[in-house]
Amino acid sequence: MKRDLICAAVLLLIATGYYVLASQIAPSALADEVGPGGLPAVYAFVLATIAVALAAKALLQPLLARAVDDVAAAGEPPLGFGLRRAGGVFAIGVGYVLVVPLAGYFLTLTMVIATMALYQGERVSARLAMIAVAGAAVFWLLFVRLLGIPMPALGGS
Repeated sequence: MKRDLICAAVLLLIATGYYVLASQIAPSALADEVGPGGLPAVYAFVLATIAVALAAKALLQPLLARAVDDVAAAGEPPLGFGLRRAGGVFAIGVGYVLVVPLAGYFLTLTMVIATMALYQGERVSARLAMIAVAGAAVFWLLFVRLLGIPMPALGGS
């Protein structure tokens, strides 16, 4: 950790010096709106960002390791589990966007509600089907009837 912090501090000093030197570059008559010092200033900013990220990693790594140990001791899912779950929810959303022009709003929303419930651990049942249909009906009534927002029809028409 100490070595990473020293490296981050040195890199931040280099970035600061590089920025100071880049800001002293005189503009020329041929310069565009970025100017001749623009790209070196961006490089200095990138170096500073890397230095701050390295320092944050060095400072947070022991805390994260302790958190992983605490989660493992408590029998909870690992830290990456939540990210994978969020990725699954995102994939269901992408599926909705791809299918709604083909199947229409009501049918696609019914499928999304049922799929999301199944993804969260619900069992296939008549109750789940009724909840999915009722949820889609509520959203359809809310958007189409109450708010007057037209939803995609079957076949994208």
